[in-house]
Amino acid sequence: MKILFLHKWLVMGGIERILINYLQLLHCVPNLEIELIIAFDTEDNVFHNEVPHNIKTYYIFDKKHFIDYNKLYQNRKKSILSRLKQKLEKFKEKKKCKNRVDEIIHANNYDVIINFSNHFDPYLDFNKIKQPIIRWQHLALNKNSPHYIKEIQWLKKYNRIITICDEMSRQIENEANVPRDKIKRLFNPIHTEKIIEKANLVRKEELNIDFPYLVQVSRLDKVKRHIDLINVYSELVKQGIKEKLYIIGNGEEYKNLQKEIDRLKLEKRCILLGEIKNPYPYIKHATLFLHTSEREGLPTVLLESLILNTPVVAMDCPTGPKEILNNGKCGALIPLGNLERFTEKTYEILNSPTMINEYQHEIKKYIHIFSEEQIRKEFVEILKKLIYK
Repeated sequence: MKILFLHKWLVMGGIERILINYLQLLHCVPNLEIELIIAFDTEDNVFHNEVPHNIKTYYIFDKKHFIDYNKLYQNRKKSILSRLKQKLEKFKEKKKCKNRVDEIIHANNYDVIINFSNHFDPYLDFNKIKQPIIRWQHLALNKNSPHYIKEIQWLKKYNRIITICDEMSRQIENEANVPRDKIKRLFNPIHTEKIIEKANLVRKEELNIDFPYLVQVSRLDKVKRHIDLINVYSELVKQGIKEKLYIIGNGEEYKNLQKEIDRLKLEKRCILLGEIKNPYPYIKHATLFLHTSEREGLPTVLLESLILNTPVVAMDCPTGPKEILNNGKCGALIPLGNLERFTEKTYEILNSPTMINEYQHEIKKYIHIFSEEQIRKEFVEILKKLIYK
């Protein structure tokens, strides 16, 4: 079998981490050849070196293009001419991307094509491509999104849709009216041994942070609701907790979050650590992992926290947390947006070693369903059924 994966880039992100996990999981499967198309090569493509060497990788746009276009985009509001230049460059970019994807697909004898996210939806010629095409769906459909209708239209074009939890499968079946037999649920594979190994690379005393502490790891964007987390933490501090809060990650919200921390006078208690390539030691030694995101798919970082036996307090946002936390047995699920309840539950757990021990006991019994071996077996079976139907 020869398969092609397509994705936007290899920056530090949850979906990119999942892609790398799959490539590392599958590259040594007998009689399975894998190739990869990445749209943008960027300075932030931190996962580039983790792509297995036997996987051929095509980059459609180089680093120079990415930098030049970003400059045009940032300056687009300066004048009408700047806006026109940006629009023209975007048109040329789309045309080149579509042509290059067509060229690669038609020059190779792929058995299956896998669009790993929504980026390549407009660049696949569904009328000409003869091979089965799979679309990975990492996030719940969002009815409030201006792209909601368009996303449903794209999903209907694919031969198979892989979702990452049962709740998401039901949502796509009901809202997008996609037949159930075209939807397959596949949990994200987790490199358990590698995560534990990385967590042990740095000893507790080498972390250069204060103990005890709470932790959060994700890109700093609005959907993750870090502002809510900081306000929850402010209330916990008022109630007398001794734990500090460390937030690991980078993104567009960094400056806004720092302003909120300063406004609440939490500069010495709530620390933005920025991007850390190996966050696992920080997760391992935390008392709790806190997660206030309003929308997820199957958040990998929650699985990683469970592997490291760190209980989670998470908003019960659409798709993901409920299945990862086994309906609240492996951590606390909070009604979405209820900051008061989030504060109360976190405070309760921090003051109950028995509750933490119970969560950790449940984690050890449950985490095996996300094992690599199980996921690899299920994925190869999906490929075979598509090819040899």
